[in-house]
Amino acid sequence: MRVAYFDLETHDLKPEFGPIICASVLDSGSGEMKTFRMDSYRRRKKAKDFNDDRALAVDLRDYLETFHVTAGWFSKGFDLSHLRSRLVYHGERPLKEMLHVDANWYFRGWRGLKPMSSKLKHVSQFFGFEEKPDVKPEVWMAAKQGNKVALDEVCERCEADVRITAAITEKAFDLGLIKNINRY
Repeated sequence: MRVAYFDLETHDLKPEFGPIICASVLDSGSGEMKTFRMDSYRRRKKAKDFNDDRALAVDLRDYLETFHVTAGWFSKGFDLSHLRSRLVYHGERPLKEMLHVDANWYFRGWRGLKPMSSKLKHVSQFFGFEEKPDVKPEVWMAAKQGNKVALDEVCERCEADVRITAAITEKAFDLGLIKNINRY
């Protein structure tokens, strides 16, 4: 069974104002990380500017749909709905409903464990996993405008978030916290 661990980084938390800056997907089977970056879409003239995430969103959707299961961190609350909303905003078909795991919900105390908080940073610290990188606000602003160095930093954070999510999700399975997988 192929699992895709994924994460999005966006301009804003509201889909109408939040084009996707980058998205990373880790293939659990091969260990390959694939990152979709707005600057590569601009360079290949698949986007008219850094707000035009149509092709990126379609490519991400199509890639995710090649997996049996998707998994993310607070992905039920953000990543899935944001991607679907961006696709529909562009007149495209949304990501189909798939089996999905969001381990975030098992670290809120009432469903499993209760570290300092259910934020990815704190759960990663709780287990001694990779540290979640911080990105300064001015780097985010530069990345949204297409600055390559800033975008590199944001993409590195996105990839780290995916690796951390994979480690925590696998740990949650090992601990027996995740008892079922639903469709979202």
